[in-house]
This record gives sequence, structure tokens and C-alpha cells, in this order.
Amino acid sequence: MFFLPSSFERTAQETQGLYFKIIKKMLETVDIPVSLKISPYFTDLGPMIQQLSRTGVKGLVLFNRFFSPDFDIDQFDIQPSFTFSTPSDLAVSLRWIAMMSERTDCDLAASTGVHDSNALIKQILAGANAVQTVSCLYKNGTGYIKTLLEGLEIWMHNKGFRQIADFRGKMSQAKSKDPALYERTQFMKYFGRKKM
Repeated sequence: MFFLPSSFERTAQETQGLYFKIIKKMLETVDIPVSLKISPYFTDLGPMIQQLSRTGVKGLVLFNRFFSPDFDIDQFDIQPSFTFSTPSDLAVSLRWIAMMSERTDCDLAASTGVHDSNALIKQILAGANAVQTVSCLYKNGTGYIKTLLEGLEIWMHNKGFRQIADFRGKMSQAKSKDPALYERTQFMKYFGRKKM
């Protein structure tokens, strides 16, 4: 569910309120467990994820991937672009799964940028209860699921883990020796300074 924050008639509070109205109506209407796939585009993302987790939904999927328009500069047409995720797209959901692990009242599923077993493992280490992958299946076929799972099993065997619960959330912010690392957003310190 996503409302593009492009309405000039609706306040941010009204837009966010729509999520809760729709969830309430949905939970009153259906008898099956409901998961909600959201975007990272909220003003106060962490508290919003926590509030959504307390509505009665059984899971939150972090995060949805959107249609992005591109321009054909010869034909002056608007066309879709960036349809598939890339491995670099993993970073946003990885951070937020790790930060929200053990801070929600529902399961968390990771989505976007999962293209290999390492990405799958990282999301589970961050605290994901489930991991979604779509773009790599479009590119490699559904048989690639076996490759992802075999990579996970080999890694687990090599690390001495018997079940996923043995390492789920092991690298979450809640279990980190340096929780501030998850909140660092500046990157300039990683580039060396030239000596004069």
C-alpha cells in the first residue's frame, strides 16, 4: 500500500491516517492473516513501522518497489524504467529490518535487492522472518530458488547452525555492540583525505 506524497490538498497526517483506516477495514472484512507491504517514504519511518505493526496485521514487508518513469528523448514518450531491482537495492531494507527487529508486534519480511544467497542470509541475520525475491527469478527462472536455498544450507553447515532460528537477528541493531552504526548516514569519513 502506498500513497504518493504528491497531494497538495491532504496533510501528511491525513495521508498517514489513510493507512490505518484501510488496515482497520481490511481486518474487519477478511478472516485470513494480512501482511502489508510498505514503502520507505514516510516522514518518521521507524515509529510508523512500529505503529503499523500494532494494528493487528501479521506481517510487514520492507519495502515495496515502484514504477519509475523515464523519458524517451527522441519520441518524447514517458516509459517505464528500472523495472528490476539490483543487488545494491538491498541496503535500504537491510538497514531497516536490522533496526526494527525485536521492535515490532508482527513479523518482518525483507524485500528488494535479494539476488543471491548472501543477500538472503544477510536479511535473516538482520532479523527478517521471511525474505522475498522476485527480480532474480525473472532473470534466472524459478529454478533459481533451489540455488538460493542450497547456498543458505551450505553457509549454515559451515557456520554450525542447525536451524534458521539459531542466527535470525544475530546482527540486528538490538543485538549489536555498536547500535549507532545502523544510524550512521554520512559517508565522507570513509574517503581518505589528501595530505597537503
